[in-house]
Amino acid sequence: MAKITSTNINAGDPVTADIINNLVLDINTINASTAPTFKLTLDSTGTAKSDGAAVSQKIYSKIITKKINVNSKTGGTWNFADSSIKFNGTPRCWVQLMNTDTATAVAAFNFMIVVTSISQTSMTFQVRGTDFKEATHQFICFAADA
Repeated sequence: MAKITSTNINAGDPVTADIINNLVLDINTINASTAPTFKLTLDSTGTAKSDGAAVSQKIYSKIITKKINVNSKTGGTWNFADSSIKFNGTPRCWVQLMNTDTATAVAAFNFMIVVTSISQTSMTFQVRGTDFKEATHQFICFAADA
């Protein structure tokens, strides 16, 4: 905690450079004490660097490429065992859309991705919408220990 020395200034007292300087030093002391810092340095695997910090959670991912069609319930399933992943409980899962084909029409993206099933062994997602054009997309599936 900051230590501030009290200095009374009464009416009629001359204001000197020392008093003003002490007030500025007190303000700097208060500012320094209310600015906490946090440092976390990790390598790409989540292993601690020299400051001793680390994370215990890994995030796994897999790209599933699918041709989607508005007339069918298109989706995909990621079997974690096929990727040599074993979870102790039901993981947290989510899906992100990726498409590197810059010529794909905007109408091909009029859909939502819904994760429909998650278990210790797999996750399943579906593409839902009523007005999107058929196209091939890459779906990046993510899973992490809950």
